[in-house]
Amino acid sequence: MPKIKKGFFQKLIFAIISFFLLPLVLPPRSPAMTIQQERELGEKVLQEVKRRWPMVQEPSVNEYVTRIGKRILQSVEAQPFEYQFYVINIPEVNAFAVPGGKVFVNSGLLLLVDNEDELAGVMAHEIGHVVARHIAKRSEKALKLSLATLGALLAGILLGGQAVGAVATTAVAASETAALKYSRDDEDEADYLGLKFMDRSGYDRQGMITMLKKLRRMQGPAASDPPAYLLTHPAIEERAANLEIEMARFPSEKAVPKPTGNIKRIQSKLVAEEKDTARSVVYFENWLKRQPDDPEAFFGLGLAQKRMGGLDRAIESFSKAASLAPQDGEILRELGSAYLLKGYLSEAQKSLEGARALSPSDAMTFFYLGRVYSEQKSVNEALQSFLRAKELNSNLPQIYYHLGMAFGAKGMLGQAYMSFGYYYKSVGDPKTALLHFNKALPYFNEPAPERQSIQKEIEDLSPKKKEAR
Repeated sequence: MPKIKKGFFQKLIFAIISFFLLPLVLPPRSPAMTIQQERELGEKVLQEVKRRWPMVQEPSVNEYVTRIGKRILQSVEAQPFEYQFYVINIPEVNAFAVPGGKVFVNSGLLLLVDNEDELAGVMAHEIGHVVARHIAKRSEKALKLSLATLGALLAGILLGGQAVGAVATTAVAASETAALKYSRDDEDEADYLGLKFMDRSGYDRQGMITMLKKLRRMQGPAASDPPAYLLTHPAIEERAANLEIEMARFPSEKAVPKPTGNIKRIQSKLVAEEKDTARSVVYFENWLKRQPDDPEAFFGLGLAQKRMGGLDRAIESFSKAASLAPQDGEILRELGSAYLLKGYLSEAQKSLEGARALSPSDAMTFFYLGRVYSEQKSVNEALQSFLRAKELNSNLPQIYYHLGMAFGAKGMLGQAYMSFGYYYKSVGDPKTALLHFNKALPYFNEPAPERQSIQKEIEDLSPKKKEAR
């Protein structure tokens, strides 16, 4: 990648923001975008983000971030969007929100926070941007671009991308000062809303301030390469001071409830999911040198070793973690999955049944247990486990694949083809999905709800339907 001159990225960001936001220094007008356009733009940004950057695959990480988001949203007035939360697997410290309720958090930011309140502070701020419909209030000039182009531009502005370069050249003459002024006002409003949302949802509002100060320290007094978050969320020091004044004026008397999850566990999974697995192993080994009896370090080491294919070492690490934290169902689940991959079915069954007793709502425990039963030719038990896994989490593609295998082993071909249809649809293979849904259809009579669901899937996936869109 060619080296970018110092300050170029900042100027590019401000120039592009100016292109869209300059008209907002004039008296406000009604939003240029309709709710439907905002939804469509959010989908375009999501497609662009997924095209350019890897998403975190570990389900529990996404579930954790979603739980925090939903907890915050319980304190927000009724919204016209169904909010969705995504974790991007890149080390840059950043988070952003786009129209239609799409909120993105980088893994780099997740690894930076010290507690859930800091993460909730960032997410509440981003939700504030969506609630205030900041992008929808931009000028009609933005709508002269196609939603696809606008989506690519927004993704580029918020995460940095070469796709914005062509438009940036037409906006270089725009006033950076005006854009920066509006941007600060915009951030102030999102801060105020975020502070209110945090207070209502029971988070410690101090988390917003400690996170802002932490981001400022990352930049340093003379840094030329600040965190990505600072480029799109400027005026950190001023914002932190304003938040402290606001909190002093309106102190909170609410008790802070327990976190929605274990942030340290989430961070261990993110480290283990790094592309450089050898580096992850070294990270956890160094952790154990500092804290030789920390089950979290053994757990993370086991995850990294498992990814490297060192199943014997992973089993040893998970076993040590389980001995130090015997009531941790997730550790037992990972131990069971390592035994399963190694082919030690009786040991896998014992660990996974123990995990099931400790964590009866964990979809992945039932999924792995179903695979053990399948290997043992216990078809009924396997089918029930996969069905329970699907009930607990219907968004995991691998569940549908193994559910299809289990239905097939039982001779229930209609359900088998239907499950495979959902599997291939979820992994982005609509052609194969349509093939399986068509195979499934004759197995269900007209009144059957399965037939109605299959017919809808066939209609949505058919080429003619797609062309009409």
